[in-house]
Amino acid sequence: MKSRKLVIVVLVVAVVGLLTYTYLFRTSHHGDSASVTTSTSTSAPSTAAAAAPPVDVEARELPTASRAAEQAARQGLTVAFTWYPATDITQNDAYGRARNWLTAKLAGRMLIDARTERGPGVQWDEWAQQQAKVIADVSIECSGCPEDTDTLVHRVATIKQTAISGNSTDTVKPDTTVWVILVREGDRWLIDDIRY
Repeated sequence: MKSRKLVIVVLVVAVVGLLTYTYLFRTSHHGDSASVTTSTSTSAPSTAAAAAPPVDVEARELPTASRAAEQAARQGLTVAFTWYPATDITQNDAYGRARNWLTAKLAGRMLIDARTERGPGVQWDEWAQQQAKVIADVSIECSGCPEDTDTLVHRVATIKQTAISGNSTDTVKPDTTVWVILVREGDRWLIDDIRY
């Protein structure tokens, strides 16, 4: 029992130390996220890294507007890439459901001309027969993106899909990567372009 308490205390001290070091390093290097990521991953004790969830330094350093844009991208793409082949005619139906996260220009284009690497075809027909639904899990990144502005944000999204039919789940391969442009319209961020 004493050894368990000791391990917990050591882990708490390690995590607090890591967070303090990250904060001090970030303030002394004016938000250089690449340096922070590198230094925190090399200086963290292996027991703390295994026991504590990773510190998402990049998310904390993003301005509120950029976080709001990323959240809108994640929500909109999740809806746009979640398919119901038993009732959807094509993936365009999913873009219709995602209309709240799209600009009018993009919604009009995607409802007519949605093109993805997958969609109607043999796989779509199999999913429809199995009464499967295809669920999307979206992760947003910013590697190599142009600098954010108050009204324009570029991001790269990786979409992992899972087909669920009854009690079985199958990972849909390959993952889909899209580049998205988000624009601010009033107090909302909307997806203005999706490129494969």
